[in-house]
Amino acid sequence: MKNLIYQYYIPYEAGDAHFGGVQMPQWAQKGSKSAQAYAKKVGAEYVLSHERYYKHLDPRLDSIRLFYDESFDEYDNILCLDLDMLVDTNDNIFDIEIDDIAMVHELGVHNGTPGKTWISRVMNVPNYQRGIIAYGKKLFGEDWMFPKSELYPNEAFRYMNGGLQLWSKEGRLKARKHFTSIDDYYLHTRYTEQMYINLQLSQHVFNVTELDTSWNTLSSRQELNGRINHYIGSHKKRMV
Repeated sequence: MKNLIYQYYIPYEAGDAHFGGVQMPQWAQKGSKSAQAYAKKVGAEYVLSHERYYKHLDPRLDSIRLFYDESFDEYDNILCLDLDMLVDTNDNIFDIEIDDIAMVHELGVHNGTPGKTWISRVMNVPNYQRGIIAYGKKLFGEDWMFPKSELYPNEAFRYMNGGLQLWSKEGRLKARKHFTSIDDYYLHTRYTEQMYINLQLSQHVFNVTELDTSWNTLSSRQELNGRINHYIGSHKKRMV
């Protein structure tokens, strides 16, 4: 098996510009070193890309190049990790049997007062207000809805964090064939790759393996408590 751990750093833009400019910030350097050490441990190749694949789109969408860029077809499995993640495990994620893709549901993402959480404000508004559920119905029909989480069935629906994506080659080829237009998605929503991937993986043709939250623990403290810890938003500074 030829496996790859892939990361990318492209300078942040607009409202996220404070996270990092042309020079990689310290938190991103630490995330890269962590992933590179893990790649060596599990016998995978490592790539840190600075190339902007989609020059006309938000740079945060660039992880989707893994299934649209045919140069990655040489790899059997690809683990894409955000740079704001630190690996703290000896377990080999490539030993997990998957069909198309493995990701982690954001446990608790639906918690809070209905209509006031960020996800309800994004999901439940009309299409002209960039509502994601309305856009999904436009793509896949009025009966469409996000599937339930298999590991966390009490959650309203499955919503997976894009910081960790473990793709098989079969899954990437299937995505290249069945994912709908990224340009149309961005035109109608202006959101990142995480929402795009969640929408597309709701199609019944995809076999999604849900990993437990230890593989993508959304960390708010500096101490490590998962296999892979994800320092989102302002918590990036806690990595250094």
